[in-house]
Amino acid sequence: MPELPEVEIASRQLRAWAEGRRIVAARAERTRVIRGQSPQRFARLVGHELRSIERSGKWMLLLFDGDEALLSHLGMTGKWIRRRRTAAPPSHVRATIELDDGYAIDYRDPRLFGRLIRGTPDELRALPQMAALGPDPLSGIDRARLGNVLRKTRRSLKEALMDQRTLAGLGNIQVSESLHRAKLHPERLGTSVDDDEVRRLAAAIKESLDATLRGEDSPEPITYVEEGGENVFLVYDRAGQPCRTCRTPIERIVQGGRSTYFCPRCQPARRRRLAGSKAGVSATRLAAVRPLRMGSGERGRPRSVGEQAGKRKLRVVRDSS
Repeated sequence: MPELPEVEIASRQLRAWAEGRRIVAARAERTRVIRGQSPQRFARLVGHELRSIERSGKWMLLLFDGDEALLSHLGMTGKWIRRRRTAAPPSHVRATIELDDGYAIDYRDPRLFGRLIRGTPDELRALPQMAALGPDPLSGIDRARLGNVLRKTRRSLKEALMDQRTLAGLGNIQVSESLHRAKLHPERLGTSVDDDEVRRLAAAIKESLDATLRGEDSPEPITYVEEGGENVFLVYDRAGQPCRTCRTPIERIVQGGRSTYFCPRCQPARRRRLAGSKAGVSATRLAAVRPLRMGSGERGRPRSVGEQAGKRKLRVVRDSS
């Protein structure tokens, strides 16, 4: 699923493509992407000019003149693609916005988990999924608030950070990478963190997001993980491989139905401070996994923005630390 960095890059690209442009045609398939709305309602965007784009976590709010707006969530496999209006659209396009400059912006989503919701800006900002979002970490992290939120939960740090009410936009990759940078075990209880650990965690989240954004917004080619290709994350999807800091094998556990990756030496567990622990022993069993096969990564800047998924492909960046 696209996380905050991917959605931030998508919003920047959409601004460059469409801000100040007027819509000359708008079409949407009757799919669950626009669930609860009709293609005819989507088509009423015609004639409006895109004024600006706001991003909150993994959501993008496209603001048009005339008090019109469109809320976009990329889901698992969504992406926005630009093409000339005379060119044939790619497969799995669920909605198309044609602009007055001769280009079209397609929303492509093979698995249909994304969302496109039309309404007024006030209506869309008041939706439960928007109103419940926590602060956006790219706007700065209030360490006092973060510490208070974590200490009020009996959940693990990983599960608490995955909750969009804690910080909007963090996902499985960024949380695993941030906890590693902060040297915090993912199963640590939120109630167990002290002020210094909260400070380290806030700094680590910013470092991880900044590293990803530098890699994805760079003119240099982007490195991918695909079919056992090069993986340059610190810990994510690297079970069994040596930690880049201490060479200890990376371990994988399952939390909340999702894989978590960590270094047991750099991120030591603390007795009686793990979620689901009894007498200091973690209740989560380590999953037996085979090391990722290493090979040459696919290189090249994609022409689309959003999730580069589908055939076991993940966008990754070179660690700058």
